[in-house]
Amino acid sequence: MQEISLSSDLTTLTTEIKSYQSIGGQAIFEIGRRLKWVKENDLAHGEYLKWLSSIHMDRTQASRFIKIVSELPNDGTYQHLGMRVLSEIATMPESERDKPQQLPSGEIKKPDEMTVRELRETKKQLKQSNEELDKLRNQPPKVVEKEIHIKDVPDDYDYLKGIVENTKSINERYERENKQLRKELENSNNDVQDNSELIVEKKKLEREISSLNRVRNLHQEINDFLTSVASSNYVSDFKTLSNQSDALNTMVASITGLEKWCRDTKEKLKKQNFIEGDISHE
Repeated sequence: MQEISLSSDLTTLTTEIKSYQSIGGQAIFEIGRRLKWVKENDLAHGEYLKWLSSIHMDRTQASRFIKIVSELPNDGTYQHLGMRVLSEIATMPESERDKPQQLPSGEIKKPDEMTVRELRETKKQLKQSNEELDKLRNQPPKVVEKEIHIKDVPDDYDYLKGIVENTKSINERYERENKQLRKELENSNNDVQDNSELIVEKKKLEREISSLNRVRNLHQEINDFLTSVASSNYVSDFKTLSNQSDALNTMVASITGLEKWCRDTKEKLKKQNFIEGDISHE
């Protein structure tokens, strides 16, 4: 038999090669489609395996054809591939079939660019990764307790902590005194009829309660202010004032005014028997 001579034109040869590749891949899908049709519709009348034998195909090979046509689209992406490669891709997780994968060699390829060996290595890696993820999902959550080291504590931590504790203590005292005054006021309400002295006492108690509330609010506002303007919050900002004389003078003037307010307020409190942060009522 005389062999058909080949063209010397590279473009022609390239076109012929691609045509035969397409026919080969297309044939796999067409065979698988027909095998699936015969099996699903029982066209062999219960003798499917016997029919496979009549076309010189075993059950395993037929299953591969059917798996390929069931899992992969019959398009240009897969039509140039061989049976073994298509079978490996068809048994990959669907979400991974079009993704570039890194091979053990470090090379990155998509599944349709891999050899059979590379596909099997990739499937093995994916299986191991999924098993690790399943283990992590099934593990109970771990509670991580962070130790606070001295270097993690802000410079003004003790100062702010003292303000908070002092505020809590004073607020509790105000609450007790407020409760006592309200109790006395309630008792006076029960006794007050036309007694002018009791009416005066009642009004005095009301004024004291109002004063205590105002002082408590002032105390809370002062402590909130001190907490919000702690100097450690502005260390980096203060550095910029060295080149801004106007801003520096304004800041110093504001602090001077604040110091004057503190002195005036402290003098007024001293006149009310002010001793070490406490106020005594006489």
